[in-house]
Amino acid sequence: MESGGVLLASRWDVADDLARLVGGLLRVAFMALPEWIRYPVIVIGGGFALYVVATRVRDWWRERREEPAGPPEASPDT
Repeated sequence: MESGGVLLASRWDVADDLARLVGGLLRVAFMALPEWIRYPVIVIGGGFALYVVATRVRDWWRERREEPAGPPEASPDT
């Protein structure tokens, strides 16, 4: 199928561009704030991100621990 000479960006390129845009906007927004507002917002946001990651890891660990190890092994007596 001919694309008409248009080169489409991959999904990873688009995600990278969006991440850079959001990062740049956040940097501009935070630099305009006074330090007494900027640092508590960063600490609260970092704490929330740490909480989300710890919760996901805890849930993943519980699911992994509660799963059966595999098919039951046959005993040699039978």
